[in-house]
Amino acid sequence: MHTRGVDHLAIVADDMPAAMDFYTRVMGFRLVHVRRVPYERDRGQPPYDNLRHYFFDMGNDSLFAIFEYPKGLPRQNRDHVGGMQHVAFHVPPEGFDALIARVKACGVNVIGPVPLGGRFWSAYLFDPFGIRLEFATDRSGVKQGVVESVLQTEEEARAELQTLFSDQAEVEKWLDQMPLRKPAVIA
Repeated sequence: MHTRGVDHLAIVADDMPAAMDFYTRVMGFRLVHVRRVPYERDRGQPPYDNLRHYFFDMGNDSLFAIFEYPKGLPRQNRDHVGGMQHVAFHVPPEGFDALIARVKACGVNVIGPVPLGGRFWSAYLFDPFGIRLEFATDRSGVKQGVVESVLQTEEEARAELQTLFSDQAEVEKWLDQMPLRKPAVIA
């Protein structure tokens, strides 16, 4: 089964006006849908009745959603199991520096841009609720898609998988499922 990508990503905030301001003014997203969500048992949804659940267009036909939880709840720790470490937004290289400048002009602290190896250049910031956001771009100069840009050779993937699995059959199982980049041919 294949998906086209992310339909929507939902985060939790406790101040919808602050969230609306940040995600429209700073991030440049457009508010596209507002509603309340009634609580229904056994659906795995938030445990509060009548929550605001607002949707923003984050580009490329994908939505960013925010649930407004009651104030005073403890904050998650992104570095604990089950937490969301960060959200990375892909930014085309030609708009990367301008976006960072725009966000800084909004008074938001931006860490970076920093090179992360290969195609990856990233800049980091935090939303008003402590959620770590990343702007990621490809400064390699090669025209390629996001998935294509992270493909590895079999040798690279094998070396990493062998640090996870001692059973070679398990390594092979996963290698067989991965799209791999052909090694560079040296003339």
